[in-house]
Parts: sequence; C-alpha cells; structure tokens
Amino acid sequence: MMQKNFLAAERFYECLDCHESVFNPICPDCLTLQIEVWLSSISSYPMKDKIMKRIKEYVIATKNLAPESTICVACGKPTATLCPYCFTNYVFILLKCMDAHREILREFLQFFNYDFDHTGYTKDAEKLGVI
Repeated sequence: MMQKNFLAAERFYECLDCHESVFNPICPDCLTLQIEVWLSSISSYPMKDKIMKRIKEYVIATKNLAPESTICVACGKPTATLCPYCFTNYVFILLKCMDAHREILREFLQFFNYDFDHTGYTKDAEKLGVI
C-alpha cells in the first residue's frame, strides 16, 4: 500500500525546451539570480541591464507555459520548468548575440556550464576559442 502511494505521488516533469526529464532541478529563477550576481561583479560591463531584461522576459515566458514543474533544489518551489542545460544554453546564445567579450563568455562557462557531455554549447565555445 505504501509503495503504491509513493509511486502515485512521484511525478517527473519534462524540460520545456529539450523535453527530457529534469534531473538537475535548479529553476530558471535561481539561475537568473546567480547570473545577475555574477554580472554585477563585473562592474564595468555595459550590457548587464539589457542582458538581464532579456533573461527575465524569457523566464516569465517559460513560467506562463508551465506554471508548475519539478521542485527546485535551491528554492524549494515547483518552478524548474527548464533543465539547467537548456537555460544556460539560452543565456550563452544571448551573450554571443549581444557580442559579449570572449572573457565574459569564458567566465560564464566557468561558473554556469551545465554541458556535462561537452556536446552542446561547450563545443561552440571551443570553436570560438573561449575555452
């Protein structure tokens, strides 16, 4: 009986982007806060406000698509609508599109690289000579 209740309560949510189960549930809100702190530490970076505006718009859009998802291990809210890889991939592409300096891209990957298999944006970063 207990096993039946446990299985009924267990639920797996898919990432809205790659449609795989979110196994490393850190929500876009928590990652956004961490990225904002990181960008703030680069006091002379002029694109911070534009980048943060775009990231926050993206987070709101994904929340509207799935108001409930996997529980975030950082904040405890059911808001892990995207896997960290897909979210950081979006941010990496955004930084590239906004012509972020190579040092910014390198540092971003140093702190926020969820491409554990080195098959996605890490390969792109290698081609750019960032890592």
